[in-house]
Amino acid sequence: MKFYEIPENFDAEIRNYEKAVKEFTEGSIPKAKLQSIRVPFGIYEQRQNDKYMMRIRLPGGAVTPDQLAHLSDIALEHTKSPLHFTTRQDVQLHDLLLHETAEIMKELKEFGLSSRGGGGNTVRNILGSYDTGIDSGEVFDISPYVQALTTRLIAESDSWTLPRKLKIGFSGSPEDKGLATVNDLGFIARKKDDGKEGFSVYIGGGMGRKPKVGFQLYSFVDTGQVYDITRAVKNLFDKYGNRKNKYNARLRFLVEKFGRDKFVELFKNEYKKVKEIQYPPLKIIPALKSDTGFIEIPLFLGILEAGKAGILGKIMKRFGENTVRVMTNQNILIRNIKEKDIPDLISELKREGIFSELPHFIAGSVACAGAETCRLGICLSRNLLKAIKDKLDKDNFDYSRVSDLSLKVSGCSNTCGHHILADIGFYGIAKRSSGRLLPFYQFVMGGIVHEGITRLAESIGSIPAKNIPSFLHELLKYLSGSRMENENFKDYLDRTGKEKILEIFKKYSYVPPFDENSGFYYDWYDDKLFSLADRSSGECSAGLFDLIELDLKTAEQDLGLAEKVKDPSYRTPEDEDIVKKAVLATCRALLITKGFEPKDDHEAVFLFKEHFIGKHLKEKWRTVTDKYLKNEEISEDEARGLFKAVKELYNSMDDSLRFPEIEETDKKEAGREEEKDYKVCDFRGIGCPLNFVKTKLVLETLNSGDKLEILIDDGEPIDNVPSSLKEEGHKIIKRQKEDGYWRVLIIKGED
Repeated sequence: MKFYEIPENFDAEIRNYEKAVKEFTEGSIPKAKLQSIRVPFGIYEQRQNDKYMMRIRLPGGAVTPDQLAHLSDIALEHTKSPLHFTTRQDVQLHDLLLHETAEIMKELKEFGLSSRGGGGNTVRNILGSYDTGIDSGEVFDISPYVQALTTRLIAESDSWTLPRKLKIGFSGSPEDKGLATVNDLGFIARKKDDGKEGFSVYIGGGMGRKPKVGFQLYSFVDTGQVYDITRAVKNLFDKYGNRKNKYNARLRFLVEKFGRDKFVELFKNEYKKVKEIQYPPLKIIPALKSDTGFIEIPLFLGILEAGKAGILGKIMKRFGENTVRVMTNQNILIRNIKEKDIPDLISELKREGIFSELPHFIAGSVACAGAETCRLGICLSRNLLKAIKDKLDKDNFDYSRVSDLSLKVSGCSNTCGHHILADIGFYGIAKRSSGRLLPFYQFVMGGIVHEGITRLAESIGSIPAKNIPSFLHELLKYLSGSRMENENFKDYLDRTGKEKILEIFKKYSYVPPFDENSGFYYDWYDDKLFSLADRSSGECSAGLFDLIELDLKTAEQDLGLAEKVKDPSYRTPEDEDIVKKAVLATCRALLITKGFEPKDDHEAVFLFKEHFIGKHLKEKWRTVTDKYLKNEEISEDEARGLFKAVKELYNSMDDSLRFPEIEETDKKEAGREEEKDYKVCDFRGIGCPLNFVKTKLVLETLNSGDKLEILIDDGEPIDNVPSSLKEEGHKIIKRQKEDGYWRVLIIKGED
């Protein structure tokens, strides 16, 4: 059994990735280039240099016992670290070596698993209610839709080249256990009075640094419209998403940019185009009815030792293939078990050290990886949760009146720990006192997820990390005595307000001077003074702009050296062509926005000259490129002038990678040679899906009705690229085979 199908071209993608790793290891491609290839495969560099994490897709948290045992084998072979289950219902392998990652991809594929789309600007793992199919309160089982949509989306090449990540969630009931109301796109099961099944649809939600609750796009759509709606959303995001600023690149920022009414209008335009194409329906395989018994296995911090994961897989194989789900609270749900088998199964899991009794408040608590491994992390969020548990255990805290409350911790303002959805949440920040940095957290509370009433937690204030366990102990003790029987936290806050909580909170805001108590200046269970020195930018947006900025930075550095090496005492043989090197890096920087990947330095400058000068840059810069191509001397002032012009052009680029064109009078004055009727782009030697991506980028620069001819290889390129372009609404008017390659003539469709 597999919960999704891996695309046929995945073997070729693994080979391309393996080749890129080899080239990086040999020093023939820069780190930024490898990063742009590596991250969409769900492979991130950890906080420790030369250690990597791989994130593996489990749609709706579904994993078979065989797959779980296989993951255990991989982890035991390649790393001593445990499996880490996440709030996105996927699983991560940590502390991998780069050269191992391609081999692990192959091993995962053997058992129907993939890390493709585990990171970067891609369609991420699709969430689903973990108890769908066994929940007596659900409308219907949503897992077939999660799995079918996963299979369709991961086979589409444009799922890997979006402006930013796209997250989707499915829920089987208004309880919204799949977080549909806080994802970019969400579906919640509904049924009409006549029994017809469908979904309410939510859009524009999301978490991250600027979280937002989605709004209802449709109150009911037929189940057959799931793919068309998703396709239209993906097209809309691809067309209008902000590729330039990663902090404003999520779908929800398009709602802010256009306003809700205009956003919905743009969506409906895309939806209409999608329906006209008549895509084949999703291949829905009905879920098998099974037993409704279940066990929730608490995994403190979402961690399961690799060996124990293998044992769990072998045990669960006796009960069937559809028996294991990863939950959004990082625990594992064992499901589809006969009620009579549960006591013996729990006893067996306890003997193996897999199931341990934990108070529900602790068992359901969540913490992201934080600064322990994540390059974005500020605080050691896992350690804070350990400290909270240690404090409450030491004081023999009575959890009975707070077992329904949720506690979630994130190591930074990103919401990997779902703090924004918690009754009680914290996210890491840094503050300064006594002239020193120290770990702090922002305290939030009152989050709730439920269709119609979803709301994000309210920020209350900041508190030193070292004070949180004591603060939380006093807060929980107060709540135990002041809440009415069966009163949820939302109703409690609505009834009592937050004044008393604020009063308790303020008692723990004090930070002693370093000389008085230096312990406040260390994070929990850390022996080093708190610092942000080893924190770096995350890799989620790795790709296009990393490469552009790498070239621009190289050009700037070369120009800086050009000034320095005027002094002969500093000059080395490599510095003789430093100005020309700066010109090359300058010319190469923006070519990727046009879909070009030059084969050599000469072609890079030639392509820049042909596609930028006279169109986006004034003709006077043609002299510089001509001098380079003729191997003539270029002055430092000429190189600096070109660099400044290109940097300004880059800064003027719009959200869809388009550049302003120079005034028509400038073109006429320049007396440019007559242009061809259409562009010709040579994409031979470029594999799928990069050849399709490059074609799309070139088409973005054209007007509807314009022609473009591309040269692509025989085999997968000619099989895949034209059909993908037709799906995008473009017309293929000629396909002509030449000597070992194809010429494809395209007419751009409507924007």
